[in-house]
Amino acid sequence: MAVTLELAQVSKIFQKDRDLVRAVDAVSLSVLAGEMVTFLGPSGCGKTTTLRMVAGFEIPSAGTISIAGEDVTNVPVNRRDIGFVFQNYALFPHMSVFENVAYGLRVKGLSEADIRMKVGDGLELVGLGKAEGRFPNQLSGGEQQRVALARVLVLEPRVLLMDEPLSNLDAKLRIHMRTEIRRIQKHLGVTCLYVTHDQGEALTMSDRIMVMNRGRVEQVGTPFEIYSDPATLFVADFIGQANVVPARVEAVNEGTLALSIGGRVVDVRAVKGGSFTRGDGAALVVRPENLTLQDEGEDAPFTGTVRTRTFLGGRMEYEIAIASGRTILVFDPYRPGKRTWSEGETVSAAFDASVAVALPDREGMSS
Repeated sequence: MAVTLELAQVSKIFQKDRDLVRAVDAVSLSVLAGEMVTFLGPSGCGKTTTLRMVAGFEIPSAGTISIAGEDVTNVPVNRRDIGFVFQNYALFPHMSVFENVAYGLRVKGLSEADIRMKVGDGLELVGLGKAEGRFPNQLSGGEQQRVALARVLVLEPRVLLMDEPLSNLDAKLRIHMRTEIRRIQKHLGVTCLYVTHDQGEALTMSDRIMVMNRGRVEQVGTPFEIYSDPATLFVADFIGQANVVPARVEAVNEGTLALSIGGRVVDVRAVKGGSFTRGDGAALVVRPENLTLQDEGEDAPFTGTVRTRTFLGGRMEYEIAIASGRTILVFDPYRPGKRTWSEGETVSAAFDASVAVALPDREGMSS
């Protein structure tokens, strides 16, 4: 499949007072035609600045940006054939829904017949086919977001950019709208870059995710890869909830490691591309839902005391203080009649080797 968008060693340096701040640091990414890639990371990680450079609102300090093989690094915004959906919907309050969506088409000089056809198709696509005569103040937040999306889509951009478009909606509407946006994007086959700090949005909407931290790319991969095989401790901690436990490498096998954890030795997967030797420190990453609780036993890698337990309907959440002084989190599916443990009880937690991964201990956890 052809590459629609290419970022090659793109950087952005801002002057802040007397200091130079590297907001984006040598970001490279290839996006395939029709692919939806999400930029994910905490506030200030550089994801919106990267998106703005793709749009042309910011010029890179270094590197190049290409769309469909054309270098657009210094091409003005209005000549990039890009659609941008902002966090605030930026609808014209004095214009009807129809005129809001038609605005860009009128600027491009399309005939009235073409405008009516494209606007009608666009509003039908976002489920607002009967709302063309209404005004923005007569719409809900979700409907306003749909109008903003339709206004961009009718222009048939080569690349669609979305900067936290759902952040102003309530939780229930956000879940509905992320499903709708993904449905529309796949239906049209439009190449899309999506910025969010919400990992739930990223995991459910994306073909691939680019996790950023302090201006740099930590990992690029599918939602499954990012969640199950985090490349760094930052990714492991930022995506979902993860137990990160210091360990020592006892043996290196083909793709797996024998790790010593609190006097017990367990086999786990080694992170892809990781380099380990016997005696190295390692960080064991295991998700709370992949731990299984049992009464105290010698065959389990973790044994400790239940500090807290919380009932969440479909599961029990336990915080367990283990021998090293650390606390691990366990999500245990609940059903009536199933064994539960009380605060103060001693329990063991086990896991299958395939669901845990070992990363190099670059933060000195094992020291």
